[in-house]
Amino acid sequence: MGTLGLMSRSRLCVWGLALPLLITTLPGCIGQMQADIKGNQERLDSLEDDLEVKRRELEEALEEASRVLRRNSADQGLQIEEIIDRLAVMEGEIAELRMESSGVSQQHLARNAELQRKLSEVARAAGMDVPLESSQIPDNKKKHYETAVKAYRINEHSYARALLRTYVERYPNDSKADDAQYMVGSSYLRQGQPASALGEFRKVISTYRKGDVLDKTLYDMAQAFLQVRACNDAETALKALLKNHKKSPLFPKAKKELRKVRALGPTECADREV
Repeated sequence: MGTLGLMSRSRLCVWGLALPLLITTLPGCIGQMQADIKGNQERLDSLEDDLEVKRRELEEALEEASRVLRRNSADQGLQIEEIIDRLAVMEGEIAELRMESSGVSQQHLARNAELQRKLSEVARAAGMDVPLESSQIPDNKKKHYETAVKAYRINEHSYARALLRTYVERYPNDSKADDAQYMVGSSYLRQGQPASALGEFRKVISTYRKGDVLDKTLYDMAQAFLQVRACNDAETALKALLKNHKKSPLFPKAKKELRKVRALGPTECADREV
């Protein structure tokens, strides 16, 4: 398939994703973009292979010329002329391949950069985690946090998590680092991915024991545990909240939730016996 065909198909995929009714095309569009990137790389690899073959042929011709020159034969002049003609042809072919390879290489880089950008947009729109380019991350710490919080509040899950994770990496000792880590877990919970949320909440518990989001973390952990039908773990998280955070605004809510959890049976809880 030609380059224009590949570009058209990728554009159609991205445009299609802009329509909510076509959201089911996401996996196919992402797969097509990945295939386009792979195709570009294979084309470049093929040109490089051709160039290497021509280089070897040139080396063999030069070696043959050396052997002829070392001989003192009657047809030496004719052989050398033939070899010179071959060398001229091969040099021309190599020059053409180099030019094509250089042009394709530049097109390849530009095309792949564009495909990667579109692929990131599509994946991010689907809520998939995609690393950010450094240019997409505010250099100012305050602006960085504010941008992340805004994305979190409007449920731009992938973008928010990428910003929040980078914030924690850049400013691990900042007073808002624990809030950022909590929001990573909370974002997963909002998105209906409780197992991923639990992994992020555990980081809050293990890293920020003196932080001010432990009560929220424990409460949300309980919700995540309930979603994976681990009621005993949910009960443990709520008990920890009630024991260690008596002044938390979540305290009354946690007491009610604990009573509900204790009333659940094996139908709702995989970790409870019949």
